[in-house]
Amino acid sequence: MAKIISLGISARKDSILELIFSGNGSNLEALLQNPNFSTPLWLIVWDQTAMNAVANSQTAMNAVINSQTAMNAVINSQTAMNAVINSQTALNAIRNNATAWNTFINSTINVKEVPTMTSNTAPEGVASASSIYDSIRDAFKAFDKNTGTWWLAGGTVPQWIQYQFVRPVFVHTVTITGYESAGNGHNPTSITIQASQDGSTFIDIHTFNQGFTSTPTTLYIAKGGYYKYWRVRANSTGGSHPAIRELNFKGFIQPT
Repeated sequence: MAKIISLGISARKDSILELIFSGNGSNLEALLQNPNFSTPLWLIVWDQTAMNAVANSQTAMNAVINSQTAMNAVINSQTAMNAVINSQTALNAIRNNATAWNTFINSTINVKEVPTMTSNTAPEGVASASSIYDSIRDAFKAFDKNTGTWWLAGGTVPQWIQYQFVRPVFVHTVTITGYESAGNGHNPTSITIQASQDGSTFIDIHTFNQGFTSTPTTLYIAKGGYYKYWRVRANSTGGSHPAIRELNFKGFIQPT
């Protein structure tokens, strides 16, 4: 160790990368406990080329997620976060490790969620739905941070409700509150989270087959990339038009 510490910053950076690409998380963490390696680690997480290589290597990501010091460095670097968000390999590794996932989603870099909407277009973005029962139960009512109001579709399933961000966002957490207690016909019993770059072509992110009641439910997703449009499609309900009291998409906005 003494010999490694005596090396210059560039050589220490190479030593860290060697451990990362060997997949040895425990040795990586032991090395990073030494303050002499904080600067070269910082140089790595702010190096776009290096981070792209790390993020797209399953072996390298295994080392990173098993080193809390390395993960802490990643979530404090916009460069590293962007590399991870654009790599499904990196996201899959992080999502499959509870500690790493918790660290990742609590990053404070470019955090974004739906604001408290006072109309379908204020204060920003656009709330919309496939249909509404009436104006009192408009789309934005599901985004107004008030469980005393709700969106109610104007027809039976399938129906959708969506939010258009001002810039593309990587969403990792979806919080949804259904209409009433279990057994109510308006409660969604299966939903699919969808995303789109242009508002026309949507991809299915994940389907959750479960009841959504008046108790808020938190869902985690890890689809690589940034999307401007995020939608929840109600596939089935307890038998009536789908209703959602509150819906929120939270993640990280694409850096400019």
